[in-house]
Amino acid sequence: MKKSKFAVVSLVLGVFSFIHLFGLEKAALAIIFGFVALNEISKEPELKGKGFAWIGIVLGTIAAVLTVTLVSIKFPEFKELLEKIK
Repeated sequence: MKKSKFAVVSLVLGVFSFIHLFGLEKAALAIIFGFVALNEISKEPELKGKGFAWIGIVLGTIAAVLTVTLVSIKFPEFKELLEKIK
C-alpha cells in the first residue's frame, strides 16, 4: 500500500509547527496539505494516510489557535517593548 505524500507532509508540518516559535505558516500549510491529502485519498482508494492527514490538520489547527491566542494576549507587551526601543 502506498501512502499519500501530502498526508505525510501534513503530519510533519503539524509537528514542526509546535517546535518553532510562532510556526503559524507551518500550521497553515499542515492544514492545507491535510485537506489536499484527504481529497487525493478519496479519489484514489489505493492510497493510505487518512490518519496522517487528520493528525496534521488537528495539530496545525491547535498550533494556529495557540499562536494567535498567545500573540493577542502578549500584544500589549510587544507594543510597549517596541515603543521603548524607539
